[in-house]
Amino acid sequence: MTNILANGEQQGDKHMSLEEFCGNIRRLESQGRNGIALFNEVISKGMAPDLIAEDEVQHSRRLERITTEITRRFRQEGMRVVLVAGPSCSGKTTTSRFLNHMLRDNGIQPCVVSLDNYFLNLDQRPLDPNGNIDYESFYGLDVKQLGRDVASLLAGDQVSMPTYDYVKGERAYRGNTLKLDSNSLLFLEGLHALNPLLVPDIDENVKFRLFVTAQATIYYGEKAGLEEHDNRLLRRIYRDYNSRGASALQTLQWWPGVLRGENLWILPFASHADAWFNTSMVFEFSAIKSRVAQLLQEVPESEPVEYKIAQRLTCVLDRIAPLTQEDFAAIAPKRRFLLSNDGK
Repeated sequence: MTNILANGEQQGDKHMSLEEFCGNIRRLESQGRNGIALFNEVISKGMAPDLIAEDEVQHSRRLERITTEITRRFRQEGMRVVLVAGPSCSGKTTTSRFLNHMLRDNGIQPCVVSLDNYFLNLDQRPLDPNGNIDYESFYGLDVKQLGRDVASLLAGDQVSMPTYDYVKGERAYRGNTLKLDSNSLLFLEGLHALNPLLVPDIDENVKFRLFVTAQATIYYGEKAGLEEHDNRLLRRIYRDYNSRGASALQTLQWWPGVLRGENLWILPFASHADAWFNTSMVFEFSAIKSRVAQLLQEVPESEPVEYKIAQRLTCVLDRIAPLTQEDFAAIAPKRRFLLSNDGK
């Protein structure tokens, strides 16, 4: 296992694990001291690869525990469906990919179905209180068709699977099919996967519920101006620009609706989960700082609400040392995907 050296330097046999490192930062902040200084010192001394490697180890261990429990339930209790939910940019898709890889190592064949492909056409979606399309509503899903397809899959039938065309705002069938065998495990991944109305006719005993979240691993303290959802908001600004060509202004304008939808349709069901997984990376603010800071600078003063948020986020990022290109490249490809292109 990689260890983060205390103060960035070797001191006899004294080492600092990632858990101790994060704990030290939280303790410094609770004492009113600058915990970010310790983080920045580690980065400046060229210790970012060690920090990244240790973070990878910790994430893998937590995922291995979840994988072990899923495997046990699949083999001993007849569990057939894994439901993976979480708010926007929490890391649902990436987490599912990691779990799928680990389950294959255990001799299980995961079959992933994205709930996004069951969105209703835009002209069939419900409206929000302002009369606009409510992209976050549970009732934007074709729950009846999903229920029929899941029942058929669990019965061993071959099913034609839809694909949602985001450009046209329509669901289409393009010849994709899916069929489960006795060694297959069905993954349903999406914002609303834990809603009890999603597949209510499927026996609860065959379901495993996983809630994916992204709570900042390092607590930077109130003085830094970091708020509860900023971890995911910064990810989404980065992701929306890279994968959808959206400006930071557009993402900031969408964000209140995203949070409203989460409070209505996602967070109330988090307590139903059999397991939680935190995808936050100790180094992620450093990883995305350079690009996101540029995007935030483009938010115009003529949009005062979004401009104020952009300035606050800029102040947060200004306090944190960025990763070099070489250090960013050291992040595992699947984890880089988490930052840049993780689902909705």
